[in-house]
Amino acid sequence: MTAVQFTGDFRTVGVVGGGQPEVAEFDVVLGVLTSIEDGDLVIVDGSNAGYVKKAADAASNTARWIGRARKDSTDTVAAAGTVEVEYHPNGLIVRGNATTVGSFAQSIIDTRVTLDVAAGVQTVDENDTTNGALTIIRYATVQASDIDVIVPFNSPYVS
Repeated sequence: MTAVQFTGDFRTVGVVGGGQPEVAEFDVVLGVLTSIEDGDLVIVDGSNAGYVKKAADAASNTARWIGRARKDSTDTVAAAGTVEVEYHPNGLIVRGNATTVGSFAQSIIDTRVTLDVAAGVQTVDENDTTNGALTIIRYATVQASDIDVIVPFNSPYVS
């Protein structure tokens, strides 16, 4: 059995329909040192054509989702960089933490929700279904905070 890779806010636990994640390198705009960290969920940067960025607070289905960063990005304050991202056209299954563990109930399964980001840490906002993009497929017991979601793939940069 292969160990589950885990670093950062999210770890990959599978692919919708089976198979292996694909990996591609994407450009990251300059301005911040290591703006994307290993384990962050990544979307298309709508303000900078041809670039990607870390998914922000309340990221929803209006964003163009790509996948999960496999390494820290190489961008700096003075130079653009790159980031290696794993994705899958059918959707990537990732495990992360829920924002409010007390909200776990069978009724949240198959619900599309958004992302919370506080102090740079991404969590699944299982209570925010407005324009949700991440589909909840599993959660741990009430004592644990693990939650599995499907990250959709709709990048114009990979065919």
